[in-house]
Amino acid sequence: MLEAIPPLIQQMENVTVYPGDLQPIYSLELIPKQTYGKSGEPYMTNIQSAVVDDKGRLIVWNFQPDYMPILYVFNDDGTFYSQLGSQGGGPGEYGHIAGLHTRGSKIYVYDHSGQRMNEYSTEDYSLLRTILLEQWYQGGEAGYIEPRNDGNYLATFPDSRSKLGRLETKYLVMDSLGNRINFEPLILLGGFRIGVGEVLRPTMPLRFMGTTLMAISDEDVIHTVFTRELLVKKYDAKGSYQSSIYYPIQGLPFNLEEHTPRSRFDPNVRDIRNEFVRINDALPKTYPVVESLMVDDENRIWVALPMDTRNEMLEWWVLAPSGELLAKMQRRQDLRFVVRNGYLYGKEVDQDTGVDFVVKYSINLMPY
Repeated sequence: MLEAIPPLIQQMENVTVYPGDLQPIYSLELIPKQTYGKSGEPYMTNIQSAVVDDKGRLIVWNFQPDYMPILYVFNDDGTFYSQLGSQGGGPGEYGHIAGLHTRGSKIYVYDHSGQRMNEYSTEDYSLLRTILLEQWYQGGEAGYIEPRNDGNYLATFPDSRSKLGRLETKYLVMDSLGNRINFEPLILLGGFRIGVGEVLRPTMPLRFMGTTLMAISDEDVIHTVFTRELLVKKYDAKGSYQSSIYYPIQGLPFNLEEHTPRSRFDPNVRDIRNEFVRINDALPKTYPVVESLMVDDENRIWVALPMDTRNEMLEWWVLAPSGELLAKMQRRQDLRFVVRNGYLYGKEVDQDTGVDFVVKYSINLMPY
């Protein structure tokens, strides 16, 4: 759905506005080249994510039937190579994984439950060091940490869990000792949290009210998007605003009666309606425009737009670094993927066995 360009965006500096109905330059075809984990052990039933290291090996983050995480390493030819670390609290082990990344010759595993970052070598997949994050306290516990290519880390510090209304998230660059680097804090919009019950017990933020997504390029350029509009902002490695890309489109019509809580921590329809009456605030007329954001190693920007109100199907827009629409691709929300070295590594599911596996596809862009 197209919309007029909001005045605030018209007043922004260095913003490129594209037509909301712009047609892509290319059609996108995925050509299967290799499978990982489709046959033979280890069997995977709940793949969460995957990354490709500097040796061309694929590291797959999988949940076991007991919901314990495990990391598997596969050779480029699809054969199993080794397990990375293991479940637990000792050296090289991890609890609740909240992030999996590769930078240079290292693999980074963010263990949120243990408040630590494990770094492994891609030479032999042994533990290099563990960074304890307890000294990173910046008025609150870090919510998400991502390594940068300069050896530092971009850390997020969300608002207090007791705060209601529109939240904010602070982004800081830290070194391995938890010292702040010369980087102006970025303060960006977070989620929207309401209280329910007699004591207004805080809940999980309401996704339909929007939040900010972030992705880092190989040059440590920060890309952000507030999910209620397709406005991608770029900041350099020092956190200074550079430019923006905007497409004037709206989300699907919002109907509170059709809203389904995603977890037991989400409020129900009655609680949401009552709380918005209490705070005298209006519910949105549309769902968010953006569901996911990523930047590949060619600096192309991948933005996912929901195609239905449950976000079961996504339409991925592939944007050039300048923002021009290169191609579109439709994919189920649960079929996560990563793009690296000219290939798309996507999760797939064997419908007969229920086994998850990964397919390596070459990306073929053909002019219309």
